[in-house]
Amino acid sequence: MFIISYHILWFMYSVSEYLGMLRLAKRSEQTITTYRNVLIQFARFLNVPLDKVHEHILPENLIKYAASRSEKSERGTRMHMSVLHRYFTINGISFDPLELNVIKAQRAEEQFDKPLELETLQKMMDLGTPHTRAILSTLISTGMRAGECCQILLSDLKGDTIHIRPEIAKRRHGGNVYLTSEAREYLDLWLKDRDRYILAGEKRHAGLVASGHSKARDKNDKRLFACSYPTLLWLFSRLYDLVDGEQGKYHGKITPHSCRKYFRTNAVKAMPLDLVESILRHTGYLNNSYVRMTDDEKRKQFHKGEAALYITRADHRIQGSKLDDLQRLNASLLDRLQQMEQKQQTIEKLDKIPLSEADKDDIVKRMLALQNQQGK
Repeated sequence: MFIISYHILWFMYSVSEYLGMLRLAKRSEQTITTYRNVLIQFARFLNVPLDKVHEHILPENLIKYAASRSEKSERGTRMHMSVLHRYFTINGISFDPLELNVIKAQRAEEQFDKPLELETLQKMMDLGTPHTRAILSTLISTGMRAGECCQILLSDLKGDTIHIRPEIAKRRHGGNVYLTSEAREYLDLWLKDRDRYILAGEKRHAGLVASGHSKARDKNDKRLFACSYPTLLWLFSRLYDLVDGEQGKYHGKITPHSCRKYFRTNAVKAMPLDLVESILRHTGYLNNSYVRMTDDEKRKQFHKGEAALYITRADHRIQGSKLDDLQRLNASLLDRLQQMEQKQQTIEKLDKIPLSEADKDDIVKRMLALQNQQGK
């Protein structure tokens, strides 16, 4: 038995080999970093070196790890268990149905966030720096993910267009997103302040770098916003805490991802749904197979409706009010149209019913009685 176990372990992928295979399979660096971080946490739980994890991948160890995360967020736990389950499976470890029920926890229906409102956004912008205002307005304007925002390079910005490179996008679905004129103004202000921000960051972290607790900042940082994902989360959370701060089960009820939801909710008030889904780079089969718009067409349609995404400009409220009125009018007209269609269908059905002479006489009497009543 011992010989068989040794033989199996001999052919197992170590963590470094597994990550190397993912890289050869063209998985994004962001995905590979996520996998590595999960495996590091699993190694710490097992109290073994990372390069020895493959020698300890037993089903009971994964179940114990799942139990240790009972107080962690459900979404984070699902991601951890999914990554580790893939690693176990590729190394030939199988699970019985009961073990799979533990590892593949059911998705909870309860939501712990709340909608991001314009008033909250405006307060955050009022308290923000040129850096955070540029980040906020860019997230709202483009609907991009926060993880993508942190990896955008200066070279990805071309006028009013930002190119999301496939290697930094979820499932490698890159593409172009667009900046409103408002977002472009805030971005220009940030770019004027960017060098000073980086220099100040070097000074702030000098002590941590000297003590070995932090890496030296890259003076040639090519990232548009020159910050990591944890830094963006901290900047966003700090502003949200100042203007609202309501907490959910695991974190604030408003997160950077709320900006993507805000974009989806508000952009469709003034832009075609196909355009909005295309900018979000959602992967519905109809959007991928049937929607065909040139980049120039997308940009023009986006700018026609961009006022729906303004945060601080006064004409946002005017435009928003007009859009709300138009939506209410459309709903009223649609309701009236449906009522007319129902009446027409009823009349057509009545026309097909044969009437006796007695029925006809009764109808005439009722019409005369109704006319007399209206005359009085």
